[in-house]
Amino acid sequence: MSNNQSRYENRDKRRKANLVLNILIAIVSILIVVVAANLFINSPSSKDVSKDSETAQKQESPASGKTEKKSDEDIKDSKKDTSDSEKDSEKSSDSDSDSKKDDSSKSDDSDSDSDSNSDDPLKDAKVTEGGSSSDVEKTYENPDWKAVGTEQKGEHAATYDSSSQDWAEMLKAISYATGVSTDNMTVLWLGNNGSPQDAKGKILDKTSGEKYQVTITWVDEKGWKPIKVEKLK
Repeated sequence: MSNNQSRYENRDKRRKANLVLNILIAIVSILIVVVAANLFINSPSSKDVSKDSETAQKQESPASGKTEKKSDEDIKDSKKDTSDSEKDSEKSSDSDSDSKKDDSSKSDDSDSDSDSNSDDPLKDAKVTEGGSSSDVEKTYENPDWKAVGTEQKGEHAATYDSSSQDWAEMLKAISYATGVSTDNMTVLWLGNNGSPQDAKGKILDKTSGEKYQVTITWVDEKGWKPIKVEKLK
């Protein structure tokens, strides 16, 4: 009787142990399934990764495009600034050229006027027939004649020495009034005309053969000034 009871108890223990073991195995299996499911659910799929990558590229692409557009705009602005600078430089150059042309034109006009006056200084003079003596054909007088300037300093005294500065300045005044250059004139006579500050000279134009008698007077600090030109017969 006791043996049967002992066997029965052993079987009952084994059943209980198997039941506990089965329960533990079931629990572990369930835990494994739950963990695996959580891992699968939480991990991003390849499609999601691909979509995220495409989204990132699309987001970056506009920025890149804007950068390229900005770069192109910067280049265009740089070219425009360079072009404007070149245009301004050309305008400045043209303006300087025009200014130089105007100055040159004015200079030419001035030289032309000067040459005209030197070529024909008697043109605007008042002309009268005859003169201070019977050998005078015409007399020319012009109140606009100026003193020719001087390099002499201090108190002036007429000097009729052909090597003196005063002599050279008297010939300059005679040349200015008649238009005959000093290189192209022969001095027939040059001397005092009644006072220390007045002189008179006779010259011959080597080219035309004309003779002139010129009356000049001294102006302090300004030099000799022509008063009258007489064309001799």
